[in-house]
Amino acid sequence: MNENTKLFYQQISAWCGPGFLITFVVLWGLIGHNLPAPPSPALNAHDLAQRYAETNAGVRAGFILSLISVVLYLPWTALLTTQMARIEGNYPVMSMLQLLGGGLTVMVVSFSAFFWVAAAFRPERDPSEIQMLNDLGWLCIDLQYACTTLQMFAMALVGLADKSRHPLFPRWFCFLTIWCGASFLPASLTGVLKTGPFAWDGLFSYYFPYFCWLCWYAIASYYMSREVAGRARPSVAAEPAVGLAIGAGQ
Repeated sequence: MNENTKLFYQQISAWCGPGFLITFVVLWGLIGHNLPAPPSPALNAHDLAQRYAETNAGVRAGFILSLISVVLYLPWTALLTTQMARIEGNYPVMSMLQLLGGGLTVMVVSFSAFFWVAAAFRPERDPSEIQMLNDLGWLCIDLQYACTTLQMFAMALVGLADKSRHPLFPRWFCFLTIWCGASFLPASLTGVLKTGPFAWDGLFSYYFPYFCWLCWYAIASYYMSREVAGRARPSVAAEPAVGLAIGAGQ
């Protein structure tokens, strides 16, 4: 494969970042009725079933389409992995952890949407069953945040260790990444609380960590795209790529 083709694929992967960001907010958030507010965990089974009945078309469309668009996160993660591996060199452990964290993030988001589609699939279902499926969706996405946090921490550590003339990420963004990754920690309380700022519809378990995650994703996408664009310009010499084979000797 020639360099122009490789750069073309990398540019597409970089643009998957904004693509995921927009489709996630529109499909998962707006059409799926998680914005401006998701269903409260304090809703009883009857009221929750009524909400699903009233928003059935949007919930089905939003989450079915989001199950497709969430795969945009994968080429973006793959590009970030290769960019990080060029910094790490041989034995790119952090790069591989970031890759695994990104892949598992897609699975977590996908399974949550899958449960919500199932909840909306049969509106005539017993309200308690709809409530159970809704609970599974939210507890799935909120309690398994650690894979995304791992992805973000791994990226930040490699970024801080980047001593090249033109680092992939500025140091301030690496520290912000650590902060954003840690912002998910309060979501652990969604497994025990049904009301308040730490419930799954609360400030510290929903609005703040999701906002931090999407801001991190948007800023990272900018620097990743800039790095690819820089190597695509003939006047900028690209650093030699380092193979991703783990265990390769010097």
